[in-house]
Amino acid sequence: MSGSQRRAFALLFVCLVCIGMGQSMLFSILPPAARQIGITPFQVSTIFATSASLWVFISPMWGRRSDVSGRRKIILIGLLGYATSMASLATVIKIGIAGWLPAALIYPMLIASRCIFALIGSGTGPASQAYIADRTTRHDRTAGVALVSAAMGLGETIGPGVGAALATVGLLAPIYLSAALAVVSALTIWNYLPEEGVPIAQAHERPPRMRPNDRRVLPFLLVTTALQAVRATTVITLAFFLQDTLSLDAHQTVQYSGIGFVVLAVSGLFAQLVVVQRFRPAARYLMRVGVALMVVAFLLFVFGSSLPIYLVALLNLGLGLGLVRPGSAAAASLSVEPNEQGSVAGLLGGISVIGNVFGPMLGTTLYGYKHTGPYILNAAIMSVVLILVFTSRRIRNVRV
Repeated sequence: MSGSQRRAFALLFVCLVCIGMGQSMLFSILPPAARQIGITPFQVSTIFATSASLWVFISPMWGRRSDVSGRRKIILIGLLGYATSMASLATVIKIGIAGWLPAALIYPMLIASRCIFALIGSGTGPASQAYIADRTTRHDRTAGVALVSAAMGLGETIGPGVGAALATVGLLAPIYLSAALAVVSALTIWNYLPEEGVPIAQAHERPPRMRPNDRRVLPFLLVTTALQAVRATTVITLAFFLQDTLSLDAHQTVQYSGIGFVVLAVSGLFAQLVVVQRFRPAARYLMRVGVALMVVAFLLFVFGSSLPIYLVALLNLGLGLGLVRPGSAAAASLSVEPNEQGSVAGLLGGISVIGNVFGPMLGTTLYGYKHTGPYILNAAIMSVVLILVFTSRRIRNVRV
């Protein structure tokens, strides 16, 4: 990899870290702010669910558009869309807290502000992944693609700490900061990210529309969707699970779940930034080992009974997620043509959101019947995925 490529990838990495950081800060700020305005927790969930539903359809469109009009243009549009969404959200929250408009009007305004991210901002991720795919060899593809999810993961990890520090200035300061960082990132991309001189030859004809049932990528879509579903279910239920199974009070629950989330995040980053980057394993091996680790993790949740066991489960889960994510994304990238890289990245980013929407809904329902219910479901899902990654001909044929 040349020095210019490293600099370009570093720019994208920093931009995606900013987005991930802003997302995690928003998730921690919006719920208490909404309660202060008079918006219910269920309404807060619909704000994110509405945006996620749009994301499923819009992200593939932006990915395909980047195949036609170039990666940098779509990355810029996405960053500015994200900045607009975050600034709008902060402003609407401020209006609601000040009481200038009733909650009945603030609620749809929050939905509209969040939907700007799905409608415009959803292009940054797939265009960034396609940009990296354009400039990596088949051997380096997995390591390159791993940078995308690692950047988002790093941002989500440091976001709560940054948000807590900035909250001393003002409740909405972190959200406005994330909008400003996105604008700065866009200016940096515009000035310093090269678009010309793509080292991998690409066809110039308009690529055909890629559909979810495309046999070349269907197995990887299934793996990624399952991955997102079990991760989201775990994140949503973990604090409740630890409190109920270990008989913790509220203060202990915050402490122990915080430790658990740190273990989950750090192990995932270690897998993507150390294991994948250093050893460059084949994509199919990443999926096989990662899914196996995830099955073990959920079985430990089901049969464990102490905090150390649950932390080992989260360690395995983080490592598994950190291996499967880049493995599945790189395998999908390697299975399509150079002029379809944006399309496949957008499709992966869009379809996987389905898991984020429906996984937690089913998981929390099961939790009401049995505390280990979500983890039994997750173990069953990943066991099916484990069979898939060992038996699928498409996955076996990914040789790099």
